Formats: sequence, structure tokens, C-alpha cells
Amino acid sequence: MSIASKRREVEVFSLSFLDCICCGFGAVLLVFILTIAKKTNIDQTDIEDLRARVVAMEREITVSQADLDRLAKILAAAQIELDSLNTKNAQDDLRLSERQRQLLLILQQTGAMKDALAALLAEKKNLPTEEIAPLPIPNIDRRQYLTGVKLNGEFVVFLIRASGSMLDDTIEAASSRLADTDEKKREAPKWQRTVHAIEWMIASLAPETRFQILFFNDDVTPVLPDRGDEWFSPRDKRSINAIVKQLATVVPKGGANLEKAFTAIRFLPRLPDSIVLFTDGLPTKSDSLAFEGDVGQDERIRFFKIAVKQLPPRIPISTILFPMSGDPAGPALFWELANASRGALVSPAKSWPDL
Repeated sequence: MSIASKRREVEVFSLSFLDCICCGFGAVLLVFILTIAKKTNIDQTDIEDLRARVVAMEREITVSQADLDRLAKILAAAQIELDSLNTKNAQDDLRLSERQRQLLLILQQTGAMKDALAALLAEKKNLPTEEIAPLPIPNIDRRQYLTGVKLNGEFVVFLIRASGSMLDDTIEAASSRLADTDEKKREAPKWQRTVHAIEWMIASLAPETRFQILFFNDDVTPVLPDRGDEWFSPRDKRSINAIVKQLATVVPKGGANLEKAFTAIRFLPRLPDSIVLFTDGLPTKSDSLAFEGDVGQDERIRFFKIAVKQLPPRIPISTILFPMSGDPAGPALFWELANASRGALVSPAKSWPDL
């Protein structure tokens, strides 16, 4: 072996090897760069998506916060209302307790009053008593003389004609009495008979019946003007005495407006169960039919038919018809009225009610 060959050394890092190494590194760098760029694009897309989701969530949070505020206000109002209801319930409980206490006291007082009443009734049985009617019947044995007159029912209205015709039995005689003084008019036999008939009918009422008296001529007037909305009891001596005194002051005068009388009954505080009409013939006036001059038979029939239309339905009407000449259609029409209303028509003898 030559000396030159001995000195030659093996070169590990030759040019070819370095080229390979560089190429490998270049490939790695290229792959790394491409990977990093792609990852950057992917991350940017994710970030945008996340930002959009964040914005959407912020909007949802804002809406949710508004809902929470609204619910909080509703809850606060409900709490206030609940507190108010609790306070009211507490007050109601206090009032209920007070009412229960008052009721218990009333029950105790009622029991004591019942005991006292029972004792008084027991004492009353041992006392001698004499029943005196506030308004005695002229002849108590003839209480049912006017059979058919509907006095039954809880409430009765006596409707009394107080026109000038009630002064006498004929038109001529009644007309001649129109110039008399009020005192003489009140003393006219026919009118006195009417007053006695009213007293007799009141005395014939059952104790539990309530009544009212209305006079009609040109207008309608209760027997006691300041008590026109009341119903009187036959047992009320004070009221009966006041009515009797007032009957003595009534003066027959003017015409007879039966339409206005029947209309007044409709406006009573309570409709009556029956009506008893005291009259001597057909009406001579009407609010619905104006008429000038002398009123004849035809006009009076029309006035009557107009008046009947004002009557409340299903109320029996009984008519006590006093005599009056020159009114031939009167009895027939009043009989038709009684028949239609299931009432009665009575033309009493001149001796009634003083039998």
C-alpha cells in the first residue's frame, strides 16, 4: 500500500449527503409552512363563528335580562297584591269575629226576650179583655151582606168617586146641589151613604188585610194625602181614626176621571190583590181624549173604555154602583168589567149599609 492511499480519509459529510439533508429539511419546512397556513385559516373561521355565537348569546342574554326585569316587576306587583289580600283577610277575620260576637249577643238577647214575651203572654191570658174593633160594623150580623165583593187578598184598594154627581140620585138634583156650601155638600144623603159604606167595608176586612183609599174626581187623592204610599191595617186604631176624621172633610165636586184613577193604582208601591170601586156611573173626563162641550153618553162610554185599558191585569174589580139616572149604559159596562176581571157588581139597596 502506498503512502498516498494510507493518508486518504473517509468523508462522512460529503456534498451529496448535505444536499440530501437540505432537501429533507426543505421538505419538512414546506410541510410545516403549509400546515401552519391551513391551521391559521381554520382557526380564523372558528374565531369568526365563535364571535357570531358570542353576539347571538349576548342578544339572548339581553332579551333574557329584559324578561327577568319584567318578571321581577310582575312578581313585585303580585307580592304587593298578596300583602294587600293578607291585610284584607286579617281585617275580614276581625270583622267576622266581631259579627259573631254580636250575633251571639243578639241570640242571647232574643232568648231573653222570648222568655219575657212568654211570661207576658201568660199574664195576659189571666187578664180580662174586651176586643173592641177600631171601626165597628153597623150591624155585625150582616157582615157578608154584599156577597161576591172581592175583599179577599192581602192588599185591597178602595177607589171612591167624589165627583159632583155623588151629591144626589139624579143629574138635576145633583146639579142643584153644586151651589151649596161645602158643609151642605158633605151632608148630602147620597154622599153620607157613600161614607158609611166605606166605613162598613173597612170594618169588614180581615185583620191581616192591608188597604188604601183613593178618591177621584178631576184628580186622584189618597184619603190621607201625606200617607199615600202606605198600606193601612184594620187593627191600627190611630190610622183608622185619622181616616174616619178625613172622610168627614171630603167634599164631592168636579168631574170624574176614571182613567186617572186606574192609572194611579198602577203606580202604587205594590199592586193590590183586589179593587173595590164606589161609583154611580160612567166617567165624565179623560186625559187621553180631550173633549169640549157637553159630554154625552157616547163620550162617557169612550172614556170608560180608555180608563179600563189602564188597569193592571189579573186584579178582581168589584163595583158598588150607587143609583144615578140618565146613565143607562153604566150597569152593563161595569158588569162586563166585573165579569172580565172575576170581580162582582153590586147595586145595594138604599138602606145599606145601615141595616
